[in-house]
Amino acid sequence: MGITRLLVAALLAVQLYACEMPDARYVALLTRADSAMSVKQDRLERDFHIGEYRRFDYDEGIGLLVFSDTGVARVLADVQFVGAVGRRDSTWRWAWDLPYIPDSLARAASRARRYGWLHGVRRLRQASWRGDQVDGWEMTSLTAWLAGADGAYRAPSSDSTTYTFMLLRHVRWAPPGRRADSYLMSPRAGSQ
Repeated sequence: MGITRLLVAALLAVQLYACEMPDARYVALLTRADSAMSVKQDRLERDFHIGEYRRFDYDEGIGLLVFSDTGVARVLADVQFVGAVGRRDSTWRWAWDLPYIPDSLARAASRARRYGWLHGVRRLRQASWRGDQVDGWEMTSLTAWLAGADGAYRAPSSDSTTYTFMLLRHVRWAPPGRRADSYLMSPRAGSQ
């Protein structure tokens, strides 16, 4: 009985891998996701002024992004990591394949991967492939659409060789006057 299930699962996996979403349908899906993301990003800019803050800090251990000015937290958001684009090697890599991202913060990316397997979208199920920032935003828009995120953020690494894409959820104003560093508790906290 166990070997039969294994064979059926293997056959199903081969069939799913061979079944690709038609290009026109994929483009329509991307267009829908990008349009939805544009509306969400406009709302975040209008309501929370995302993109205007001098600094951001994040705590990978708890999945919190803190936007701040002069050391004072202004906006908080819960995050899910989508993936990263390496600028030197022009490679997109999904969060579920990045060893430094905890599984708990790659759930949305894993959901996109499942969608890719079920609907024949190769880019959603491949761990990495040649890509640039446009691809990063497209994968982030698709993942946000699938996960119902409030928006997204693209964070540069300290040396600007990598851009990390993340989804934002539960975006909110920080309590007035609270220092940004008071939110960064885990040893995995980082900043830019």
